[in-house]
Amino acid sequence: MSPPAERSTDGPSVATADPTLGAGCRVLIVEDEPTLAANLHEYLSRRGFEVDLAHDGEAALRRLEAQPFDAVVLDLGLPRRSGTEVLDAMRRLLGVAAPVLVLTARDALGDKLDAFGLGADDYLVKPVALAEVAARLAALHRRARGEVIDDDRVAGPLRLDRRHREVRVGERVLRLMPMSMRLLERLMREPGRIVSRAELEAALWPDDLPDGDPLRGQIHLLRRALAGADFHGLETVHGVGWRIATAEPLAR
Repeated sequence: MSPPAERSTDGPSVATADPTLGAGCRVLIVEDEPTLAANLHEYLSRRGFEVDLAHDGEAALRRLEAQPFDAVVLDLGLPRRSGTEVLDAMRRLLGVAAPVLVLTARDALGDKLDAFGLGADDYLVKPVALAEVAARLAALHRRARGEVIDDDRVAGPLRLDRRHREVRVGERVLRLMPMSMRLLERLMREPGRIVSRAELEAALWPDDLPDGDPLRGQIHLLRRALAGADFHGLETVHGVGWRIATAEPLAR
């Protein structure tokens, strides 16, 4: 007896596909329409993908900050933060290199060009066959597997692995809060370069800068965490900004 057919979102049934298609691929689906999100979750899971869900832009960024994914399926019309905002933040602020498949009802050329300009890797217009989503994700994962895209930052004994969001001083692993991690990532983009207050504030609070001097507090928290692992290379250059020294000074 042949296996049961599976429905696509826009056409006739298709035969059950390879249940190992997505093996080793952890995918985040960012979709606010519950039925479509559930269908994608079920279909991809049955083909070997490890699937997580986020139903709005803020939730998506929290998940991307907290854990690595091998691919992202991203709707553009999301609540709280749009898909374009999520895409921009994950590439520019979080340094997430995972391939992104945009899945949206927007079919205008301008929307497609904007998405690719922000770092999307593929673009599908709804409605679409679930089998095509799975096939494209598997292809993106194959191309990205084993590639390291500007992931490591090193300054003396300090190493930042952006892909896995891991910080080490020597052999010691640091557990940083999300804001401290974001701050360190911006400082480590070019170790040794002085980064201005304006650049750091834009990286940490791209939408709305809180009152007071929140950056000073974040610098203090990061410096304390690094010093706890005997790294003292976070330097204040008075009147200019901050930098991570490439040759760490001795502790005083």
